[in-house]
Amino acid sequence: MAEFMKKLSVGSYFNIVAAILGIVGLIAALICSNMTLTYQLGNMGTIGCFAFVGAVLALASVYLATVFGNADIAGTAALLLSIACFAAAFGNVLSERILLIAGLFSYDSVNTVGWKVFYVTVVAMAAFLVGCLVLIIGAFTNSVKTAE
Repeated sequence: MAEFMKKLSVGSYFNIVAAILGIVGLIAALICSNMTLTYQLGNMGTIGCFAFVGAVLALASVYLATVFGNADIAGTAALLLSIACFAAAFGNVLSERILLIAGLFSYDSVNTVGWKVFYVTVVAMAAFLVGCLVLIIGAFTNSVKTAE
């Protein structure tokens, strides 16, 4: 384990942070879906699958980079699929909550339960979006240390 950790570079740490953000987004989506019966996410299974698979693929890209090196096709494919999964999870959460957001910002601004659900939804969406951005940044850095 110590030797595995010695190989890691900045890109790997970005990918690990993105995997953690994906799990945070999944937990926040679960919380906002279970706050009230009225505001349950209809596609929570899909969101959960995208978030979990995205986190696993982000971690897989770290492992694959340590096995095959920085420029391997498998690690790059895992990284790109992880970005796609987090973006799909973000889009699914947004599409489920768009009517709630529109109502809160127009005619239903005194809906306190809706605002609480909205705040937790923003945390979930932000976690997925920042996870995508961190993965993109990590894609442009080395995942493992190179021999000099």
